[in-house]
Amino acid sequence: MNLSILSIKKIQFFLLIAIFSFTLNGIAQNVSCTDTNAVNYNSNATTNDGSCLYDPIFINPENIIEKLPDVVNETSGLINFNGGLWTHNDSGGDAKIYKFSAETGEILQIIKIVNVKNHDIEDITQDEHYIYVGDFGNNFGNRKNLQVYKINKTNIPKSGDTIVTAEVISFNYKDQLSFERKNRRNNYDCEAFISLGNHLYLFSKNWANEITKCYRLPKQSGNYELEIIDTFDVRGLITAADFDSTKHRLVLAGYENFVPFMWTIWDFSKDQFFSGHKKRADFAYINGAQTEGICFKNPDEVYISCEASYYPQGLYHVNLNQIINTKESSEVFQKFQIEIFPNPDAKNIHMEIKGLSNDLFTLEIYNLRWEQINQFSFIEEAINGKIQIDIPIQKMDRGIYFVKIRQGKNRSFQKLILNRNDK
Repeated sequence: MNLSILSIKKIQFFLLIAIFSFTLNGIAQNVSCTDTNAVNYNSNATTNDGSCLYDPIFINPENIIEKLPDVVNETSGLINFNGGLWTHNDSGGDAKIYKFSAETGEILQIIKIVNVKNHDIEDITQDEHYIYVGDFGNNFGNRKNLQVYKINKTNIPKSGDTIVTAEVISFNYKDQLSFERKNRRNNYDCEAFISLGNHLYLFSKNWANEITKCYRLPKQSGNYELEIIDTFDVRGLITAADFDSTKHRLVLAGYENFVPFMWTIWDFSKDQFFSGHKKRADFAYINGAQTEGICFKNPDEVYISCEASYYPQGLYHVNLNQIINTKESSEVFQKFQIEIFPNPDAKNIHMEIKGLSNDLFTLEIYNLRWEQINQFSFIEEAINGKIQIDIPIQKMDRGIYFVKIRQGKNRSFQKLILNRNDK
């Protein structure tokens, strides 16, 4: 049988299409979860697609300094530089960074930035030549003076206090169209950033939806409009970040209903952070610790600092291999689900709690200064899986409070807002 040249070309064309389709299908079949510790590990996968899912991990970070000096009671960021850890206070503090000993907590050095003001400094990061101080805290969501202060490391002596002048990098968020004041109800707060290559990467603290947005900011002084490059549902409020270039790992710290947590993220390309493996560890046994700063001690270990709150300002230590190489939690911890219903007669609040057993449990109420203002103990029987209680509030003023439920070693926090006009 004789085939025309045109027919042969058609056959070749369709063969190429078939081979190309088969190749694409083969690749698609091999792009999946590649982590053997994940619950959805695919043994046929050759390429990670960021889809790995993990059982809950609960760990108790090592408290290596129970109480840092009061001068850094609002420690809000950390870097590891020049033989010590460096931190700073957030809004209300001076525009200063403090070097302290990771062994004793002793303040070793104070550097004052003389040409700027601390509006709300929330994190600190570094590269080989510079330290970057992030003044971008935005609890109300209405700031228009978001800035990063850039300090040349050559201006910081090996020891002794000094003053420095910083370059200023200014920016705004392109996706922010409204600057209405919304205290802790907006998605334009930020307390975490890292340095990678020629850019700084900011991770937002979304009060409204508990998703973090990642923005990329040039390191040169100027005024920039930042676009979102990616988002990730972190299920909480991100307050700190750091990046290790040796093992290409990103850590994000924060808290959800005042349960501290940390995301460890790895196996991603360049700055595509959220395409990597993403594993969360909850620090269930230090409920109420306000984790605000994080930095690498080495590629496998991190330091975490805690601002004064329910716990005093302190320093913790975590080994990442305890998280990355663990398939399931070795700790047993049950979070309670707490729902609060204000009572119209302004005398009581009604609570429904899931997850409690029918044994004794304690309810504690704290104000914004983490002072305990009330404590109750109950033994109640669950109805339809819920324990229901009423708490008197006649002597409580309007404002924001924190409710803590404790049963055995399990505990959970929930926010309580009293808006009524009478007592």
